[in-house]
Amino acid sequence: MTFRDKVEQELKKLNRDQQVAFSWRCAVRSLPFLTIKKRFHSWSPKRRQIHLYSIFNALDLTVVAAKTTATSAAASALAAAEAAAIAAGSADVGSATRYTSFAVAAAARTASKTTSAHRIPLAGLVTANFDIAAEKLGLDIQFIIMEDLEAVKLNHNPSISTTTYGQAWGQFLVALENEGCHYWGKLYQNIFENNFELDKEALQRRLNVPEEIRKQGAAAVGQYLEELVRGAKNLNESRIIILGEKGAGKTCIARKLVDPKAGMTTADESTRGVDTLTWELEEEDLKVRIWDFAGHVVTHAVHQFFLSERCLYVVVYDGRTEKRNRLEYWLDHMKNHGGNSEAIILVNERDRHRVNIPINYLKEKYAIAGFYSLDVKNDKKELNKFRSDIADYIKNNPSWKNQEIPKSYYSVKEELEKVFDPDGKRQGPEHIKKEVFETIAEKYEVKDSQRLLKDLHALGVSLWYDEMEEYDTLILNPEWISEGVYQIINWVNEAKEYSIKLSDFETVFAENKKRFSKNKHRFLFKLIKHYELAYESKNGRLIIPHLLPEDQPAKLPEFLSNNGLMMKYEADHPLPPNTISRFIVRHNEQIRKEKNNYLVWKYGVILQDGKGSLALVRERDRTIEISVKGKDKTNYISQLRKTLNNIFESYKSQDPKLTYKIIGDQFDVPPELWLPEQEIVVLDQRNKPYYDYRTNRDIPMQPTVIHYNITNHQYFIRESENIIIGGERHQITKNTFNFHDCNIGLQGNLNELMRGVAKKGNKEDAKELAEVVEILEEIKEGANKEEVKRKGGFQKLRRIVEDLGDKNSTIHKTVEGLRRGVSIAQGIAEEYNKIAQWCGLPQVPKPFLKKDK
Repeated sequence: MTFRDKVEQELKKLNRDQQVAFSWRCAVRSLPFLTIKKRFHSWSPKRRQIHLYSIFNALDLTVVAAKTTATSAAASALAAAEAAAIAAGSADVGSATRYTSFAVAAAARTASKTTSAHRIPLAGLVTANFDIAAEKLGLDIQFIIMEDLEAVKLNHNPSISTTTYGQAWGQFLVALENEGCHYWGKLYQNIFENNFELDKEALQRRLNVPEEIRKQGAAAVGQYLEELVRGAKNLNESRIIILGEKGAGKTCIARKLVDPKAGMTTADESTRGVDTLTWELEEEDLKVRIWDFAGHVVTHAVHQFFLSERCLYVVVYDGRTEKRNRLEYWLDHMKNHGGNSEAIILVNERDRHRVNIPINYLKEKYAIAGFYSLDVKNDKKELNKFRSDIADYIKNNPSWKNQEIPKSYYSVKEELEKVFDPDGKRQGPEHIKKEVFETIAEKYEVKDSQRLLKDLHALGVSLWYDEMEEYDTLILNPEWISEGVYQIINWVNEAKEYSIKLSDFETVFAENKKRFSKNKHRFLFKLIKHYELAYESKNGRLIIPHLLPEDQPAKLPEFLSNNGLMMKYEADHPLPPNTISRFIVRHNEQIRKEKNNYLVWKYGVILQDGKGSLALVRERDRTIEISVKGKDKTNYISQLRKTLNNIFESYKSQDPKLTYKIIGDQFDVPPELWLPEQEIVVLDQRNKPYYDYRTNRDIPMQPTVIHYNITNHQYFIRESENIIIGGERHQITKNTFNFHDCNIGLQGNLNELMRGVAKKGNKEDAKELAEVVEILEEIKEGANKEEVKRKGGFQKLRRIVEDLGDKNSTIHKTVEGLRRGVSIAQGIAEEYNKIAQWCGLPQVPKPFLKKDK
């Protein structure tokens, strides 16, 4: 019996909590190997902080997952762990970076299951984790693992000292110290010294760190926690963001939340930018900040800079004048920028006009916490219930309930509020100099005022922009920024222009010179560039792409499919309104100029790289199309793809499908042949061609991979129901079900079978196979069971699988005459049954076929 078999055998004797505890300990034991040969320095400084925090947070979430039957913490731990790239010391960082994270992932996965331990290959994870240590440090790995197993079985704590790691432990602490992560070094030092006993109060504080701070990475979270240890206070603040079309009744709802006796708004009271109100829930000592956003189309692109997570979104919908797709537009708006925040839909039934909303359908797509339909003007009882329900939601929401911040932060925050709002009338200065802030921070013994600036900015309490430090402006009232930016954008729009120069700001703010004084105009000018709302032209004007003419130039350069590269991003939902604008801003210096005219419009642009390559990038409906030609087209399309990927990554929910126009090898391919990136990668990894049934050709993927410079580091090689991860000497087999991977594999097998069937002249079966593949291709990554079932195609697929086992069917007879036909057919049946089991659909027996010739 091998050592791995022994470990697997012992694991089967453990219950669920013991399995999680064992796996968590393995992951913690692996941490010191992070810094062997300083491999984690291969990450960029920013990504290093994010990766480190992903690891530490995943470990904490796994502990919570062990104590609950809920799967949310486990899923979070799994996602965080698998996102972290951990350099464990192998020569091949790319393939050896996941050892620790998969130990954490296994713990999370085990915590979320009630099935037996043998389904989780922890033994392989553990031995892979410590294999490197055995080589580097000469540790008796087998003894440590077996001792751990025995301790967990007896519910004892392990007894391993940090001295066991020799110099590696000191290197680990020094590396963390150099990264500003001394909190985490001290934490894991204490964990080892206390035989893996955790401080539960400290654990809870780590889990409750606001998301805005977490995004900054491990050092920021650690310093925030250190301040909490010195003293903590409940934040007692929450945010409501009200969205909807112009005239829907948003401002009226905002006012009536604060005061149900507030009057109705008049026709000329349309919000031009954003209004902020404060709703005091006195019984709970809770302050609710309400942000009422303008509904004008031109301002929608600006919203993203003030929308955030941990908010309650209220979407006001006027069904009398609006179409339902506008309701979904606002829900998408929330989803892209609000992350896991929830929405409450309020249908304003004006003049008793009843509106039918498919609320159950919408709940499948969006996080909807409530639905109300009432006449805001006349239904006082229903309005009071709406107001009461929102108050209850806020009081009981874990995002705000008992949300602690350091006491020093709270004291500074309170004093800053007094500066701005000394008498409750918001008549103090809306911005101050940095030295005033530092005096206040020093008063409350804040150790790192620069860190506090960043944290208060992240929390939305006050706004400080490091890259604009020369303007020495700390914003105490975020509404000052939003109102200023909105006024500028609206002024340009109303002038029917798309650009503005700095000197125009005096005209823009002519009616409120005191609030937006001339010495702050350049600050606002640069701020608009910072938010990617505009770019500065060579003559010093701000060009706002969102306000450019909608129509493209009459004559554009020709991009032929046979001499260029083409790719496109296809989204399920409407794209955020500023997506293409942000792209144009980032590449503004490359915009092509012809006869004094720049080839750029609201929905597209022609770019040139200065090396003879041209690109056409434009948005159509829910798609962004990219065409590139020229001698350096591969490098250029790679640059453009990187920019668009980065923009889409900034949205919380947009994950469009990236597809490529396929490149032929020594022959032309059909002009309409486009394939998703992941399918191209999987086929290329398997060294398999794509079979095109229309031309009866095998089309290799390598030319496409090379011409588009498609990297495959983010994809795993799928073999049967396992995923093989790791280098040649340190492989981990992770047993899992992933619908997307199974779907890709199923498409590959169906395509291969379709090719063979077509070659045998069985056109009807080939056509049906092609139809099923097309349906499968439409199902996006991340699809849930209901989406998959709704998409259809599985009844056709089931009939195909049944026919494969029917000796009298044409497809059965055809397959048995094919080389590898039987193996492919059986693979299709297995993959179908996995998906069917996941979806709760009927399964079919494995086809009984003769062996492959």
